[in-house]
Amino acid sequence: MKKILIYVAMIFALLSANVFAQTVSVKGLGTVTYSGFLGSGDKDKAYQKAQISAVERYFSDRGQADYEAFDANRDKIVGSLDDFITGTTVLNEQDQSSMNKYSVTVKVDLNETKLNVLMRKSSVVAKAPLGSKSKIVFIFVGREAASIKSFDARIVKRADANAVGTKSTSGTEGENITDTKISTSASRTDNASASVKVETGGSTTRKSDETSYRAFPLSDQRSNITSVFSQAGYKVIDSDISLSDKDIKAITKDFSTGNDLTPPTIRGIYQSLRASGVPIFVLATLTLGAPTLDPSSGMAREGVRVAARAMDVSDGSEIASVPSVNQFGLGQTNDEARDKALKDGAMSAAKEVVSRLNALGAK
Repeated sequence: MKKILIYVAMIFALLSANVFAQTVSVKGLGTVTYSGFLGSGDKDKAYQKAQISAVERYFSDRGQADYEAFDANRDKIVGSLDDFITGTTVLNEQDQSSMNKYSVTVKVDLNETKLNVLMRKSSVVAKAPLGSKSKIVFIFVGREAASIKSFDARIVKRADANAVGTKSTSGTEGENITDTKISTSASRTDNASASVKVETGGSTTRKSDETSYRAFPLSDQRSNITSVFSQAGYKVIDSDISLSDKDIKAITKDFSTGNDLTPPTIRGIYQSLRASGVPIFVLATLTLGAPTLDPSSGMAREGVRVAARAMDVSDGSEIASVPSVNQFGLGQTNDEARDKALKDGAMSAAKEVVSRLNALGAK
């Protein structure tokens, strides 16, 4: 009876591991050159090359920092491909006998969970002793346009006339001016006659729109973002504890009117974090666009522009930066599409920051 229970427990554990393992499918291409006739060994070599190509493509799509982390663990992953690949399907084979070249395209199912675990274990932070791991505070701000103020073009017209000759005028640099040249002539008779020739020209300058935003905290995504940093080996400190109410209000105000923090706000944040002994501050903004209809699926679609950076609190330097990228979410309603876009954008920013910090060896 005990043996039966043990077997049942083992089977359940194996099934659970497969159920909870997160997999992703990626295509890869492998090509080999052979001499004489194509043999099974040549096919096996191309097959393995295609699998490795799929793994490389997976990390390449995740960004530069993740690819650098993969490159540091390449031998470990390539040497045990079966541990990270759950299945491989051959999609296409091509034998170019005239060129002695054989190619195979495959679809590889990767165990993303195992790959992420390996990346975390090999990171500098994960290897550090528990007491020396970095504390980190993050602020992820969501925002959407509240109002947009547009300005009409400013046009100034000016004309100078000279009865004897001609005179041309032009505006100073930066003005919106229409230049006018008037040429006048008249005969010295009792019935005076005059002819007037007018030439116009100039340039127009427009003032850029002023946009104000409605900023809001990403409270619904806080646990997901915290999980990303925690799994990478960082100690996440709640911003509500480490930052003052004044700091939080200043951050919200700055991103309601502009695209960055003002110097007084930054100084206040650094002062609070230094007092709390937090060395790394991560800031991200997620700016929502207008909802649209996805033409292919007919579902609601919303985009979000994501930008993030990590700063060293000790000297105020920027130690990692994620260039602005666009994420899109689909849903049955605008609210669902909005929530999906914010979730995907926040997770993408957090993962990319972690990857870049690990690549730099920040701890």
